[in-house]
Amino acid sequence: MARALIVFGSETGNTRKASQIIAEAIEAKGHEVRMEDVQRVDTSILDEPYDLYLLGVSTWGAIDEEVTEDFKDFHEELASKDLSGKPMGVFGCGDSGYDQFCKAVDFVADRVEKQGAKLVLDKLKIDLDPANSREQVEAWAAQAAAAM
Repeated sequence: MARALIVFGSETGNTRKASQIIAEAIEAKGHEVRMEDVQRVDTSILDEPYDLYLLGVSTWGAIDEEVTEDFKDFHEELASKDLSGKPMGVFGCGDSGYDQFCKAVDFVADRVEKQGAKLVLDKLKIDLDPANSREQVEAWAAQAAAAM
């Protein structure tokens, strides 16, 4: 049985919901999933052995910062983390009404790639409540399960 880790930050609850949908879809494919709130862990969790690492980050409005406050410390720690060869995917929720739609997803994906991670999935950008995009989220999760 393959194992996936989902570390998410969620200021409004949408990225938490997306994480749950993703976890359920991966588990339905027979894999084990561990979910962790980014505020309760640090980047040392990425040293633990998993077949896939998924990072979920939200974008709040027209952000000036790279990531929302809840993900900031983790994102900063990633800048000095060796992620060589780690299979990763990045997803998040935002509001397509802003020019910076899900921009935090791009910032996190760029950071982990610079640190050597291998993005094995396209970035997933979810508009607002993931329940309204459930098919899109589950399809991405199915790709994640297949990448394990």
